Amino acid sequence: MVVSSAQSSARLMASIDRFRTTGIDVEHLRAHYAAHRCAQLPQVADVSELRTAARSAYELLRTEPVLDAQEHTDEQGTLGYGFRLLRIDAKSDSPEHTERVTSVFREFGLLGWAERMAAELLPTVNRITGRELRYERVFLLAYREGDYIGPHGAEQDTDLNRFNLQFPLCYDSVGSMRILREGYLEPMYDHDGDARLLGPRMWHEVPPLFRLPGGPDPLRLVVSLRLMAA
Repeated sequence: MVVSSAQSSARLMASIDRFRTTGIDVEHLRAHYAAHRCAQLPQVADVSELRTAARSAYELLRTEPVLDAQEHTDEQGTLGYGFRLLRIDAKSDSPEHTERVTSVFREFGLLGWAERMAAELLPTVNRITGRELRYERVFLLAYREGDYIGPHGAEQDTDLNRFNLQFPLCYDSVGSMRILREGYLEPMYDHDGDARLLGPRMWHEVPPLFRLPGGPDPLRLVVSLRLMAA
């Protein structure tokens, strides 16, 4: 059965009713955030409809000029910071691109879902960070086979009021982010329904996205809610 974008949007908005924060150990998350500038809120959302909406938006927008990449440089025997992914964001220097992304996100319900989800989670996020945050916008990060972000964080972050609340979705692959913990980059695996909070000055990387043996093209989509502190 073919499902229209209007039906997909309605189902996505209805899925917010299955949101939950009961049973979350906020004090544990506060301690983790204080130590590592990040926290992963377990199983706060049913993302079955989000998977469909995000994939649909990606399929319509993936040919837009949204490549976000930086080549590595070799300076004095040291390999510099590099990354490659797609960034699908209405915040753009191109009014046409902004209109296109906004239209597609609205069509599949991502704008309404992100605004509602931010409202549901902000009280918990504020308790974890000790800051008063507000929701700014939603954008989509897309990783295809081999895409990655090298270790980065403290030296690149100049805006200490910028936070991200992410919902990673993996298709035909296993995804993760690695965070600096006790001297090593340790994995935080992507799990459907988890919300990952990233604060400023956080050392982390996104490992390359790999193809499963004999599998189709892998894809990792990260529905990202930008939060700002006053």
